[in-house]
Amino acid sequence: MRRFFPLLVVAALAVPVLAQHSDSGTRTVLEQIVARVNNNIITLTDLEQSRQTLRRELNEKYQGAELEQQYQEAEKTALRDLIDQQLLVQTGEELGLSVEAEVVKHMDRLRQQMNLPSMEALERAVAAQGMAFEDYRQQVRNQILTQMVVQREVAGRVLLDEQLVRDYYLQHRQEMNRPEQVRLREILITTQGLTGEELAAKEAKLEEALGKIRKGEAFEEVAKAYSDSPTAAEGGNLGAFEPEKLSSAIREVIGKLRDGGVSDPLRTQQGWLVLQLVNHTAAGVPEFDDVADEIRQRLYYDQVQPALREYLSQLRRDNYVYVAPGFIDTGAVEKDELLPANRRPGSKRAKQKS
Repeated sequence: MRRFFPLLVVAALAVPVLAQHSDSGTRTVLEQIVARVNNNIITLTDLEQSRQTLRRELNEKYQGAELEQQYQEAEKTALRDLIDQQLLVQTGEELGLSVEAEVVKHMDRLRQQMNLPSMEALERAVAAQGMAFEDYRQQVRNQILTQMVVQREVAGRVLLDEQLVRDYYLQHRQEMNRPEQVRLREILITTQGLTGEELAAKEAKLEEALGKIRKGEAFEEVAKAYSDSPTAAEGGNLGAFEPEKLSSAIREVIGKLRDGGVSDPLRTQQGWLVLQLVNHTAAGVPEFDDVADEIRQRLYYDQVQPALREYLSQLRRDNYVYVAPGFIDTGAVEKDELLPANRRPGSKRAKQKS
């Protein structure tokens, strides 16, 4: 994201950024500014990249006409979400939140998941996908900083009444009627096509991962560090399955496990597979204790979302947000007056003026 000097006139935001005169005397349009959040700008390129990411994510869930319908609906909030992130990142910086250690951990986990030997190799892999490494690193930093602000300023302040959780269970018991399910996590060590030293290295990696699990390290943390599966980023989470829909080999393996148990390595075409039976749920209406955490998460989300939207609305009131003609911020709020760019919550000047 580019930075504007504080004294740049607001009128300049309504037109594209222009390059200097060329030899032919013409000027070339380099970029169009879509919005300004205090001293930061959001360009048309930023917005288009956001739309492309949104479509890629929806492509994994929908197809055809349903995909287009979902995209048209979700695209309406693309600019709003970019403005939201800018407001949250700037707030985090004003609050003095430090995320550098988390950024380093994230990048190293990504390196391990991609089986890359060094950070330099990760830089080359990012560049091969058409993105500058520093831009990617900044995106990761912004995401982590955003999450920290939301947790500190919104989510961490939402409290659930336990009676509300029990009331929800009593009112929705029949809706929770479900078939038998098993929830699984995995660690996959790929060996397909490998021989000799490469195969030996993979088997050593498997033994190292199993050793950590046997010593009591959390399965999901070992999965993040060792698994070659795309699920590694989520701690190997595979989700819930009806047992009869699983292969006979997997049913046999997990049939010997108790909740939380870990299987011996299972040889597959892709490589060695280690499974954890997170929990087993019998068919029927589950007991309250078995679904209490799930209900809390649902109710928590239901309360956090409107609280977050109100918090972001307040940030819009307390900060300077400009959207160029022809673009719509669906999170826009009315203000009594334009505030100076330094009036961000948590800033020393904001506190002095409050």
